[in-house]
Amino acid sequence: MGVYSIVANDASVGTTIGSFDAIDTRNGDIRLRDGTSMVVGLSYCAVRAAQTTGTAMMGKIRMTSSDLGLASGDADFVIAQHSGAGVATQSGGWGVPARYVALDFPAKAGNIVNLAFSQMGIEPADNWSIEAGISHVAEAPPPSPWFVAAQGGGVLAKQGEASSNGGSTTTARTSLLVANISSKYTQLISGTFLQAADPLQTTAEPSVAFVELTSTIGDFDPQEWPTSGVSPALAGTLVGLGVFADQAPLPLYFKKGATSTQAVTPFVTGLATVTGANAYGYGIGLRY
Repeated sequence: MGVYSIVANDASVGTTIGSFDAIDTRNGDIRLRDGTSMVVGLSYCAVRAAQTTGTAMMGKIRMTSSDLGLASGDADFVIAQHSGAGVATQSGGWGVPARYVALDFPAKAGNIVNLAFSQMGIEPADNWSIEAGISHVAEAPPPSPWFVAAQGGGVLAKQGEASSNGGSTTTARTSLLVANISSKYTQLISGTFLQAADPLQTTAEPSVAFVELTSTIGDFDPQEWPTSGVSPALAGTLVGLGVFADQAPLPLYFKKGATSTQAVTPFVTGLATVTGANAYGYGIGLRY
């Protein structure tokens, strides 16, 4: 029993301010796990698909679902990521953390959720690339402390963490190294999923990705969560700076049990091709 998450993505949304583009390159219809009783969160990482000088960028995600009783305009969430105008003669990108919005929607007759994206601001410019996931509870809810923590977008206090790493050019489903979780831990309570530019950055290459967690723990899937992202650089002269991001843990939850050591193996899938193999790392927060 636990919280499940399914990701939708799109390489190019937000063409027109006020007009919502479906997030539907993958999972245009997000079909939640059978037996879903509540939708408890929205996770996302959104980056500009390109940079244009002299342009501010903001956006919002629209969530609709006849099954949840959500019509267009009932649930529009402003995204945290935004950026201002850039200078073309000197160029650099930046890291973008994934974010979590705690939700509280009782499930009804069905289990289909749709997501869409619109720019906000004063003028349409570059589109966005986005990974967005809906986390939901099937059957019995998780313990009440999880909900308390999640209301602030936080997680339960950790009593341990398992972590590993890997690399990918981001278009193929690629396995990262396995993490073995000791038998003494009974709960998985958070996920920190990182992406960083590994080769020297080139211009006009946004990178967003999601991690699919697989496990020897029974009844574990679906578990799909966005990684942090890397913005594209302006088409100017790249100067000497790194690409920095600060990623907080996302509040996943799953009851593992304490009978044996279990393995978690993430697979990372990127939305678009990049020149080199970006680095990926992850941490799974644990409790007894």
